[in-house]
Amino acid sequence: MGLLALGTVLGNALVILAFAAERGLRTRGNFFFLNLALADLLVGGFCIPLYIPYVLTGRWRLGRGWCKLWLVVDYLVCTASVFNIVLISFDRFVSVTRAVSYRAQKGMTRNAVLKMIFVWVAAFLLYGPAIISWEYVAQKSILPEGECYAEFFYNWVEAGIMSLN
Repeated sequence: MGLLALGTVLGNALVILAFAAERGLRTRGNFFFLNLALADLLVGGFCIPLYIPYVLTGRWRLGRGWCKLWLVVDYLVCTASVFNIVLISFDRFVSVTRAVSYRAQKGMTRNAVLKMIFVWVAAFLLYGPAIISWEYVAQKSILPEGECYAEFFYNWVEAGIMSLN
């Protein structure tokens, strides 16, 4: 798991470094790849390292605050990663089906940046508020000591609603 985290961090750091160093890579479509690399870098640099001891020992030893932070970041970056892949696919679709108008907008990165921001906001809104506020809405925490999972995980109504997204 450590090698997986290291490979994820190094690979995505190289993508980010290439984007920053090579001006020719700064195209509208490649901004979406940068956004994907940022999301995946956070998976490898934050989410996986905090998950490793939990998997190995079977207990969450970092407390409830770190548990919530880890859950919010994990759900956020994994969802943002998926949304970025959808955004990249849509961008490639538009570049093929509307090639002339797509090329005419070549230098317009403002729309790309707005789409990237939307990805992160939508990814957070999908799970973040539920993870943060579930125990307050339910007026109690059902999370046993030494465990770390989203409290709506065993609520079939919420799990069903979340799975539709």
